Amino acid sequence: MIENLHGSSPVSSCIKLSMATEAGKESEFTPEAPWISVNPAGLWEVQRRWAEERKKGDDTPLMGSVCKIRVSLKNHTEQNTQTQNLNEPEPAVSDDSDIPVTQHPRSQDSLLQVPLDRWILLRMGEGQCDLVESCLEGMRAGESCEFTVRAYRGDSKLVSSDGTQSEKTEEEGQCFSLHLLSFTPGQESWQMTPAEKWAWVQSHKQRGSQRFGKGDIWGAAQSYCCAVKLIITLKGHTREKEEDQKKVDRGEDPDKESDLTTQDSKRQEDGEKEAKAIPTEVEYRTMKTELHSNLSLCQLKLGQLAKARASSTKATALDPMSIKAWYRLGQACLQLGDFGEARQAFSKVLQLQPDSASARTALKQVDAKAKELDSKLGQRLSKMFS
Repeated sequence: MIENLHGSSPVSSCIKLSMATEAGKESEFTPEAPWISVNPAGLWEVQRRWAEERKKGDDTPLMGSVCKIRVSLKNHTEQNTQTQNLNEPEPAVSDDSDIPVTQHPRSQDSLLQVPLDRWILLRMGEGQCDLVESCLEGMRAGESCEFTVRAYRGDSKLVSSDGTQSEKTEEEGQCFSLHLLSFTPGQESWQMTPAEKWAWVQSHKQRGSQRFGKGDIWGAAQSYCCAVKLIITLKGHTREKEEDQKKVDRGEDPDKESDLTTQDSKRQEDGEKEAKAIPTEVEYRTMKTELHSNLSLCQLKLGQLAKARASSTKATALDPMSIKAWYRLGQACLQLGDFGEARQAFSKVLQLQPDSASARTALKQVDAKAKELDSKLGQRLSKMFS
């Protein structure tokens, strides 16, 4: 979902600027065009090339697929790695959707968020390592590829978890090899039922909150972006809409309550159990509001002020009573120098929560900065006409 962090809309989990064609053997080993991916330290440029001739077939890892993979630093103890892996027990992969994946702590000190030189299980869509997941897209079982990771030049300045900016070191990049042994079936988002999408949305939001609490702001923003991408597709598929559509499919009037037979009653009970996994209209709007509001907070901490204003504006439009959304909108506008809109946002916070000390303090900051700006403009004008 990096597009929402560095672009205009949350459309995908990573920005693939373009993909090289796979037609013809001459292009098999040609590096693909680079794309932008993310880890806890920020944005990175990733470029993939195939290490061997491509295998045939249409099956590739999809969302929810559990992949058995091995990642190694290119030319780094390759001989020793091969010897060690001969005696290492490989994790088993079955079609069970509850397969426990390999646990590995995310860290700003690590370029990849997976252990190297060993077989691991990684579930697509969970965002454990966006760099690796983006390279797994389009791969087939038994294939290997190489990928190079470089500091993204358009993101030379990063904002750390403590709010300070630091320069990203320029480097040639590191090259890794990725081997995909096998994977379980997954789904494209359009193949999912509303209940399955809602479960993923809740999972992404929970993961985003956990990452934010650990100071992984980039990871949190990525999780919220993934959730936003999916929840957009749930529009018109809330519990009320789905129940009405089922009545229409049965030739019934959705606005008319009919007498239920024993069979109808049983069918209704089954439908109610299924419907509990689908959000109501209120739950849908509440979740969407919280996602945009939480994303705006991440963007504020990452210094993406225009994006933060856009996200918080969407949140206030969805729920005009959201105090957090109004406050974050005010913060974004204040830092952007839009003092009029900042004053309106903080005043809205006071309207909803009259005893908010933070909003009163923020309004004083707005007045002080606006007065300071007027003073500087006055000095410049006086110099121009003196």
